[in-house]
Amino acid sequence: MKSKILNSVKLFSFILLSIIYLEILFKVRVLTIDFDMNLFRAILFSLSYSILVMFFLSFFKEKTVRRIVFALTVIITFLYINQEIYNSFVEGFYSITVAGDFTMGLSFLNDYLYAFRFWHIFYIFPIASLYLLNRYHLITFNIEYSTLKQPLIVLMLGFLTFFGSLQTINETVESTENIITYSDMDLYTYMYNSQDALKKFGLLTYTQRDFFSLFRENPLSESEYDVLLDDFFENRDPHYYNAYSRIFVDNNFILIMAESLDTFAINEELTPNLYNLKTNYAYFENFYSPLYYRSTADSEFLVQTSFYPDKNVTLSMSAYAENTFKYTLPKMFSDKGYVTYSFHNYTDYFYPRTDFHTHALGYDYYMGSEELGMLDNPEPGKIIFNHAWQSDLELMEKSLDCHTYSEFENCVNILDGEDKFFLNYVTVSGHFKYAADHEIAKLNEDLVTQYEIDNGIELDEEIFYYLAANIELDKALGYLFSELDRTGHLDDTVIMIFGDHYAYGIDKETIWEYDDMKDDGSDMDIHNVPMLVYSNSFLLNGVIDNYMSTIDVMPTLSNLFGLRFDYTKVFGVDVLGTSENYVRFADMSFVSEYYSYQSLSEEYIIIDEHVTPEYLAAMNHRIINDYKYNLLVLQYDYFKKEDEEE
Repeated sequence: MKSKILNSVKLFSFILLSIIYLEILFKVRVLTIDFDMNLFRAILFSLSYSILVMFFLSFFKEKTVRRIVFALTVIITFLYINQEIYNSFVEGFYSITVAGDFTMGLSFLNDYLYAFRFWHIFYIFPIASLYLLNRYHLITFNIEYSTLKQPLIVLMLGFLTFFGSLQTINETVESTENIITYSDMDLYTYMYNSQDALKKFGLLTYTQRDFFSLFRENPLSESEYDVLLDDFFENRDPHYYNAYSRIFVDNNFILIMAESLDTFAINEELTPNLYNLKTNYAYFENFYSPLYYRSTADSEFLVQTSFYPDKNVTLSMSAYAENTFKYTLPKMFSDKGYVTYSFHNYTDYFYPRTDFHTHALGYDYYMGSEELGMLDNPEPGKIIFNHAWQSDLELMEKSLDCHTYSEFENCVNILDGEDKFFLNYVTVSGHFKYAADHEIAKLNEDLVTQYEIDNGIELDEEIFYYLAANIELDKALGYLFSELDRTGHLDDTVIMIFGDHYAYGIDKETIWEYDDMKDDGSDMDIHNVPMLVYSNSFLLNGVIDNYMSTIDVMPTLSNLFGLRFDYTKVFGVDVLGTSENYVRFADMSFVSEYYSYQSLSEEYIIIDEHVTPEYLAAMNHRIINDYKYNLLVLQYDYFKKEDEEE
């Protein structure tokens, strides 16, 4: 009996210390570590989980216990490693729902392995310790209970510790007039901010809450949510006519979302067309493309619908493909008599763009790489490890020559036709990883080498191949401008080009070293990417300093082109109608000209003396509230009711 108690104490100590070690290491590596209530709470939760694991193990024989403990140690260890590596790519934390895209994740296995760093070896310490403790018989696994009373006591102790942990979570908030406020207990219940939840509760508790959220039932009925959303939208501020309203009315429009287009990709010698746009036309210097849960696909979702993506689904583009979106860019341009096209030079392997663009968004035509004769769609279920990224120049050439994709011999090229057109492009040439085997970068590496020679410099390898890849995008722009000139459309066409996200395939430290636009060390400013607009309007020209992000693109374009649109029914704003807009990030941080809030440090920075801490605290709650209403609109397909009534 005494031997089993000693064995249990040793095993329990190993499990508890391993979890605490991993929690602290993860905080140090990814979040922030302070000896405060958050750390104490994480340790208390770890204690409860360790006790409950011991309860579970007490029902098994020694050999089985050994196998379970080894398996749990490996699983938990790699949970921490995987979250750090995932965060290093997209600055977020994955949910269990992402498991639905497991095969897609496997396709990036090479990049995942490439992301391992020396410091990750410290995560392996619990596994190595368990191996050595077992090898030298310093820990044994013979802990099977003798009487039923023993595991029941352990179970009761585990639950008491767990509920004690819950008591440390604050359920009160400071009163804020006319604003719905959220406590730490609301965060624990609804997990609306992954980073905040990890910081305050620990990774295992985040995972536990994430799992049980799959089974949470909504407290209200669908009709009750309709009333709630009706009230919410009715109380939103209206949009007002401004100096930029309708300045592009009846112009053709080309929208280009460029893969990983970052501020340091604009180079007078290497990317002259981008440089020309930045220096001679409109440049939004405070445009941000925040990373959400599925990077490019979520940026696309934000731009085309002006709704935030849902972190609780595998992919918003798939989960809400059958939703009714009353307002989308192609639908609004179609209402004005435009023919709408969307082009992309990759397959539907990662994202189901064919269905989403034609059915949910409402484009008249969508053509991916297969339809354009560039790259065939892979067989269903096939895992691809090496991705053949395609040329942006070839995308532009083929999309503007209908003979390359039309089944009709007497087709009329888009730019040669008489219809007004809206062309949407999603490019891919700038996709990581930036190395010598990058298919597109290889086409232009001689140009970058000559640039190094001419300037007497030696670029970092990743920067070198990143620039080489983006030369292809610049060539595509050059071809587009030549075709617009040839067909007489330079004067009646507007072009907007922006980056879908920053070049996260490159280490941040390297970006800060080479980029003279971003604030070094700023995890918010890293998301500042180019937004360029070509037009013949003297009103929209030069540097535009309004703060703007991807969710604001659709309302801003609606105002510029005079599209039929209810601005109160989306979550972006017309940034040209206000100088007080802010950019909101996935972790609920936000930044504007006058203030900023960093969620990780919970630090407010006030630039304008007229802004008060109380105002920013209220804004923090307002942003959370807007996001929750945004999810309700998606989850309950709010606009379906309006569509049926019409």
